[in-house]
Amino acid sequence: MNTTAPLQIADPLGVPGAPQETLTAMMAHLERFHSGGAVGQLILVTDRQGDRDRAGYAVVLITGPVVTVAAQAFGPRYGQPGMQALEQLVRWAQDHEWLVRETVLNGSDFTRVIDEPDTTEIRKLVAASNPSDPGIYLVWPAAWKEERWQD
Repeated sequence: MNTTAPLQIADPLGVPGAPQETLTAMMAHLERFHSGGAVGQLILVTDRQGDRDRAGYAVVLITGPVVTVAAQAFGPRYGQPGMQALEQLVRWAQDHEWLVRETVLNGSDFTRVIDEPDTTEIRKLVAASNPSDPGIYLVWPAAWKEERWQD
Protein backbone atom coordinates (compact mmCIF):
# COMPACT_ATOMS: atom_id res chain seq x y z
CA MET A 1 0.00 0.00 0.00
CA ASN A 2 1.43 3.34 -1.04
CA THR A 3 1.46 5.54 2.06
CA THR A 4 1.03 8.78 0.12
CA ALA A 5 -1.61 7.80 -2.43
CA PRO A 6 -5.20 8.60 -1.50
CA LEU A 7 -7.22 5.61 -0.36
CA GLN A 8 -10.70 4.79 -1.58
CA ILE A 9 -12.58 3.45 1.43
CA ALA A 10 -16.11 2.21 0.93
CA ASP A 11 -18.72 1.81 3.65
CA PRO A 12 -18.28 -1.45 5.57
CA LEU A 13 -19.78 -4.54 3.94
CA GLY A 14 -21.98 -7.00 5.74
CA VAL A 15 -23.82 -7.11 9.03
CA PRO A 16 -22.02 -7.26 12.39
CA GLY A 17 -22.49 -10.68 13.96
CA ALA A 18 -24.03 -12.18 10.80
CA PRO A 19 -21.36 -14.43 9.26
CA GLN A 20 -23.29 -15.77 6.28
CA GLU A 21 -24.67 -12.40 5.18
CA THR A 22 -21.25 -10.79 5.56
CA LEU A 23 -19.47 -13.62 3.74
CA THR A 24 -21.98 -13.42 0.87
CA ALA A 25 -21.35 -9.67 0.54
CA MET A 26 -17.58 -10.22 0.67
CA MET A 27 -17.57 -13.00 -1.92
CA ALA A 28 -19.67 -10.92 -4.32
CA HIS A 29 -17.22 -8.06 -3.82
CA LEU A 30 -14.18 -10.34 -4.29
CA GLU A 31 -15.50 -11.58 -7.64
CA ARG A 32 -14.53 -8.18 -9.07
CA PHE A 33 -10.91 -8.87 -8.18
CA HIS A 34 -10.93 -12.51 -9.23
CA SER A 35 -11.68 -11.76 -12.86
CA GLY A 36 -8.97 -9.07 -13.06
CA GLY A 37 -6.30 -11.15 -11.34
CA ALA A 38 -5.68 -8.36 -8.83
CA VAL A 39 -3.22 -8.99 -6.03
CA GLY A 40 -4.15 -7.86 -2.57
CA GLN A 41 -3.98 -8.29 1.15
CA LEU A 42 -6.48 -9.80 3.54
CA ILE A 43 -6.04 -8.28 7.00
CA LEU A 44 -7.93 -9.99 9.81
CA VAL A 45 -8.68 -7.57 12.64
CA THR A 46 -9.55 -8.78 16.13
CA ASP A 47 -9.89 -7.37 19.62
CA ARG A 48 -8.50 -10.52 21.30
CA GLN A 49 -4.87 -11.50 21.55
CA GLY A 50 -3.85 -15.05 22.39
CA ASP A 51 -7.42 -16.38 22.53
CA ARG A 52 -8.15 -17.68 19.03
CA ASP A 53 -10.79 -20.14 20.27
CA ARG A 54 -13.07 -17.20 21.12
CA ALA A 55 -11.86 -14.56 18.69
CA GLY A 56 -14.08 -12.62 16.37
CA TYR A 57 -12.71 -10.93 13.28
CA ALA A 58 -13.53 -8.08 10.99
CA VAL A 59 -11.74 -7.94 7.65
CA VAL A 60 -9.88 -5.27 5.73
CA LEU A 61 -9.11 -6.01 2.07
CA ILE A 62 -6.56 -3.90 0.26
CA THR A 63 -6.03 -3.91 -3.50
CA GLY A 64 -3.98 -0.92 -4.60
CA PRO A 65 -5.71 2.21 -3.34
CA VAL A 66 -9.03 0.40 -2.79
CA VAL A 67 -9.81 -0.54 0.81
CA THR A 68 -12.81 -2.65 1.68
CA VAL A 69 -13.86 -3.23 5.27
CA ALA A 70 -16.16 -6.07 6.32
CA ALA A 71 -18.18 -6.10 9.52
CA GLN A 72 -17.08 -8.13 12.52
CA ALA A 73 -18.73 -11.44 11.71
CA PHE A 74 -15.94 -13.99 11.26
CA GLY A 75 -14.39 -16.54 13.59
CA PRO A 76 -15.43 -18.68 16.55
CA ARG A 77 -17.06 -15.82 18.48
CA TYR A 78 -19.91 -16.20 15.97
CA GLY A 79 -20.22 -19.97 16.33
CA GLN A 80 -19.86 -22.55 13.60
CA PRO A 81 -21.19 -20.18 10.89
CA GLY A 82 -18.49 -17.68 11.89
CA MET A 83 -15.77 -20.32 11.66
CA GLN A 84 -17.05 -21.55 8.31
CA ALA A 85 -17.10 -18.00 6.97
CA LEU A 86 -13.57 -17.34 8.24
CA GLU A 87 -12.31 -20.58 6.75
CA GLN A 88 -13.89 -19.86 3.36
CA LEU A 89 -12.50 -16.31 3.24
CA VAL A 90 -8.98 -17.39 4.19
CA ARG A 91 -9.04 -20.22 1.65
CA TRP A 92 -10.12 -17.72 -1.03
CA ALA A 93 -7.12 -15.54 -0.14
CA GLN A 94 -4.78 -18.54 -0.28
CA ASP A 95 -6.18 -19.72 -3.62
CA HIS A 96 -5.60 -16.25 -5.10
CA GLU A 97 -2.17 -15.81 -3.51
CA TRP A 98 -3.19 -12.81 -1.42
CA LEU A 99 -1.14 -12.00 1.67
CA VAL A 100 -2.88 -12.82 4.94
CA ARG A 101 -2.10 -10.49 7.82
CA GLU A 102 -3.51 -9.89 11.29
CA THR A 103 -3.72 -7.02 13.70
CA VAL A 104 -5.16 -6.67 17.18
CA LEU A 105 -6.95 -3.50 18.27
CA ASN A 106 -8.31 -2.71 21.71
CA GLY A 107 -12.10 -2.97 21.97
CA SER A 108 -12.96 0.72 21.62
CA ASP A 109 -10.58 1.27 18.69
CA PHE A 110 -11.81 -1.93 17.05
CA THR A 111 -15.42 -0.78 16.92
CA ARG A 112 -14.57 2.76 15.83
CA VAL A 113 -12.12 1.77 13.07
CA ILE A 114 -14.31 -0.98 11.61
CA ASP A 115 -17.63 0.85 11.82
CA GLU A 116 -16.31 4.22 10.61
CA PRO A 117 -13.05 3.63 8.75
CA ASP A 118 -11.01 6.62 7.65
CA THR A 119 -7.71 6.97 5.85
CA THR A 120 -5.59 7.72 8.91
CA GLU A 121 -6.98 4.82 10.93
CA ILE A 122 -6.66 2.37 8.04
CA ARG A 123 -3.03 3.39 7.46
CA LYS A 124 -2.30 2.81 11.17
CA LEU A 125 -4.08 -0.55 11.06
CA VAL A 126 -2.03 -1.68 8.06
CA ALA A 127 1.20 -0.51 9.66
CA ALA A 128 0.38 -2.44 12.85
CA SER A 129 -0.57 -5.63 11.01
CA ASN A 130 1.77 -8.60 10.85
CA PRO A 131 2.13 -11.39 8.32
CA SER A 132 0.22 -14.42 9.50
CA ASP A 133 0.13 -18.10 8.68
CA PRO A 134 -3.26 -18.67 7.01
CA GLY A 135 -3.37 -22.18 8.49
CA ILE A 136 -4.04 -20.86 12.00
CA TYR A 137 -7.43 -19.56 10.87
CA LEU A 138 -8.41 -22.95 9.51
CA VAL A 139 -8.06 -24.80 12.84
CA TRP A 140 -11.37 -25.07 14.61
CA PRO A 141 -11.52 -24.46 18.39
CA ALA A 142 -10.49 -27.45 20.49
CA ALA A 143 -13.88 -27.59 22.24
CA TRP A 144 -15.54 -28.13 18.85
CA LYS A 145 -13.32 -30.99 17.61
CA GLU A 146 -15.51 -33.87 18.71
CA GLU A 147 -18.65 -32.11 17.50
CA ARG A 148 -17.05 -31.37 14.09
CA TRP A 149 -15.83 -34.96 13.82
CA GLN A 150 -19.48 -36.07 13.96
CA ASP A 151 -20.43 -33.88 10.95
